[in-house]
Amino acid sequence: MDIIKTTVHAVTRRPFILLLIAVLMLAVGVLNAFVPVMAILIGIVNMAGGGIIESLLALLQMLIDPGILPALTIFLGVMTLLVSIVGGILLPGYLSVVEDAISKGDRQLKTKSIFLKSLKGRFLKFFFMTLKTMVLAILLVIFLMVASVPAIIVTRAALTTKPNLMLGAMFIDFVTVGVLFMSSSFFQSYVYMWYMAASKGEKKPFKAGKAVADRRFWGLVLNLFLFGAVFAVMIYLIYLSNSRILRYTAGWAFATAFFTTLAVYLVKTYREGSMPPENNSK
Repeated sequence: MDIIKTTVHAVTRRPFILLLIAVLMLAVGVLNAFVPVMAILIGIVNMAGGGIIESLLALLQMLIDPGILPALTIFLGVMTLLVSIVGGILLPGYLSVVEDAISKGDRQLKTKSIFLKSLKGRFLKFFFMTLKTMVLAILLVIFLMVASVPAIIVTRAALTTKPNLMLGAMFIDFVTVGVLFMSSSFFQSYVYMWYMAASKGEKKPFKAGKAVADRRFWGLVLNLFLFGAVFAVMIYLIYLSNSRILRYTAGWAFATAFFTTLAVYLVKTYREGSMPPENNSK
């Protein structure tokens, strides 16, 4: 509840942090109308019979299909470049505005001034940061998908033809889930704090961000997991609706509120984590 109050306070001080996310989510919704990623994923699940294992196997088979792989590679390359450009333009100023919005001081500068001042000289820095993040994220997803294959195969066999493998399958599943969870947790924590440190103008942003992530690792991981769980559940529930208008409207409204709150949480977490212990305890 504290983060919701902080977000409401921040939006009241700087409505821009909500409006920008709203515009971006609208753009994503329009893009989704032309490239319906969610519809494709739901279609794969339905074709696979709705089972998690069958759906994952179907997705893996589709991604490694020689007929799809070249087009997928080009699509990911174009999207990586576009996201990096947008990140370079928007992130420096946006994060600085969020930082100002959650501060307790008086507003001395206009939102436009804060945004442009932060953007000046930081476009290339955030562009290359986002480019690296996108490439690493794609590689991480590939690694996680490949790492899950043995668990999927053994579990499928245990549930169908070889029930004597159930104990071994449970052990492999437990280890696999642990690897997937920790890999994604480290990646998210370090990357998010890296961006926060860069927005504060740190000379060595990754080192500074890593220090905060290490200091608040488990709390950060738990909260990011809760954010992810809420996002997944809400998007799933929204897409259960048969009304296309309702899906787009509810999805846009929820995504806008969600990512605004997430941005405030991340800035607030870095702000508190980078303070000296005596100041942080006050």
